[in-house]
Amino acid sequence: MEPTAQEAPPHAEVGLTTTNVIALYRTMALTRALDRRIWELNREGRAPFVVSSQGHEGAQVASAWAVRRDADVVLPFYRDLGVVLALGMTPYEVLLAVFARKADPSSGGRQMPNHWGSRERGIISGSSAPASHLLHAAGLALASRLTSSHQVVFCYFGDGALAAGDFHESLNMAGMFGLPVVFIFENARELLPTTAVDDVAGLANRYGVAAVSVDGSDVFAVYGAARVAADRARRDEGPSLLDCRTFRQLEEGDPLLRLRAYLDEQGILPEPELGSLDDDIVIELNDATARAEAAVGPDPGDATARVWARPLLAQAQEAAPAAEGPPGTVIDALRQTQRELLAADERVVILGEDIGVRGGVFHATEGLYAEFGPTRVIDAPAGSIVGVSIGLALAGMRPIAEVQFADALHEACEQLVNEAARMHYRSDGDVSVPLVVRAPWGGGVHGGLSHSQAVEGFYAHVPGLKVVAPSTPADVAGLLRAAVDDPDPVLFLEHKRSYRLVSGPLPAEGWRVPIGVADVAREGTDCSVITYGMHRHVVLEAAAQLAREDGLSVEVLDLRTISPLDRDAIVGSAAKTGRALVVHEDNISFGVGAEVAAIIASDAFFDLDAPVRRLAMPDVPAMPFAPELENALMIGADEVIAAVRALCSE
Repeated sequence: MEPTAQEAPPHAEVGLTTTNVIALYRTMALTRALDRRIWELNREGRAPFVVSSQGHEGAQVASAWAVRRDADVVLPFYRDLGVVLALGMTPYEVLLAVFARKADPSSGGRQMPNHWGSRERGIISGSSAPASHLLHAAGLALASRLTSSHQVVFCYFGDGALAAGDFHESLNMAGMFGLPVVFIFENARELLPTTAVDDVAGLANRYGVAAVSVDGSDVFAVYGAARVAADRARRDEGPSLLDCRTFRQLEEGDPLLRLRAYLDEQGILPEPELGSLDDDIVIELNDATARAEAAVGPDPGDATARVWARPLLAQAQEAAPAAEGPPGTVIDALRQTQRELLAADERVVILGEDIGVRGGVFHATEGLYAEFGPTRVIDAPAGSIVGVSIGLALAGMRPIAEVQFADALHEACEQLVNEAARMHYRSDGDVSVPLVVRAPWGGGVHGGLSHSQAVEGFYAHVPGLKVVAPSTPADVAGLLRAAVDDPDPVLFLEHKRSYRLVSGPLPAEGWRVPIGVADVAREGTDCSVITYGMHRHVVLEAAAQLAREDGLSVEVLDLRTISPLDRDAIVGSAAKTGRALVVHEDNISFGVGAEVAAIIASDAFFDLDAPVRRLAMPDVPAMPFAPELENALMIGADEVIAAVRALCSE
């Protein structure tokens, strides 16, 4: 029925002009045509991978129309072809990824197609995980809140995210903190039910997220709801969720056909002109396909490039001289250094569980909440900490995430391993994640299986993630400052037993220890003992006793950085003494000791007078709780002395 003189047409009611509607339709038509073109290329054997967005164009393009270009941030998922085209990505750029060409702006051919990323368009690099990016959205929105930038974060997801913990954690975080984020759920659940929750909008409301269900094929309803949600966020009125009910099959409710009919009925773009528009799209796609397919592929040498935002060359760096300053413990060094970092740089924030008024389970942040307030020292739900901190880092902040125990890192393994460590590589160097994750580790405190794990070998296996394990107050201070400076994610391991047991100078503000540089804690000529963490002090005690009782000169090399290892220092020490023993608390199999031994065997074999030996914990899950059991596994000075004597007698 034609609108009366008093009635505005549906598009005008939601603030769209006829020009807007034509552009919106063209983007939807382009999305559909490009989707079909990629399918054709796949069937012809020219494109190895395709994910369809057909049926989602209305929800995608209409919601993206509410995004402020050059201001807001968007996290699409791998079906969101319409979203990225609406934000300005071209068919040529999309097809460069389809053909895995060097010029692919999202990843340079590193990722499969549909894993979008574009710094200039505010599109955050995505992975294949169905829900991990939702926590990044919450972190980006938290950064917007903390910096008062009024930037709105748009986050898209599909059915597969609903049963993931990150989905619930992100809604909880957004609701708790009233974050300026708009979650857009492309709901095609009739094809793939993934949860018993039928009312997703109702669930979001219970988390404190304003949510509505809309017909995802009605572009005006979707745009209107998205604009309302974005305006709410800009007014700092909290998060929203749009449940856009759509489908992945071309049915009677096809959003493209609905809008096409509307344009004809309203006289905005009659059918003959629509046909001309379709012809123009075919010409555009033909040109884009030919150019993208003819583009050059990546250089094979690029396969090992972009692993780090800041590659480390240990031989080009110098170890810091001995620190001077008033005495203090490791926990004193942590508090003092974090206080100085917060005071010196407004980008630094600390997230953790119970780190505010309580000051953390080990009191490493004690007093910081009172001094800097809840916007700099942020109590956050445990499961959200690392994922949200990644979002903060993507926004240009310098988050320090405290995980109560290193054992809990495994809960955040997806975020650390598949997201933080791989973003620089998968984005072809476009994105860096300057994130520090602090984690107390190790045994000797009767923490049992869930509070005593040594995790360094596990996470050192991950390229793109730097792992440090300082053992003195000075190294804690210097490496923590270096880690916050670093554009790469850094796992900062603190041995729990050292917190109040180990004392030393607290260096002046500004003291830094370079990541990737080992420390010769004691010079020696007869044998090298290579270690890190709490065992630096155990080995030094053993070395002093061996000098007194046996006349042995034992060199003690503290690795300090587990990944990347200081190969020059390891090889140099082993070659100097001719004998090497690696001591660590982690399991003996597949651990840091195995890697160190392999380096020595490879690069210092002809300098050795005896085989490389390892002294480490047997292959048990972690330190058991009972003192008798834990003590049976602990490596003390007596065990080190026996191992050195045996090695030096070979």
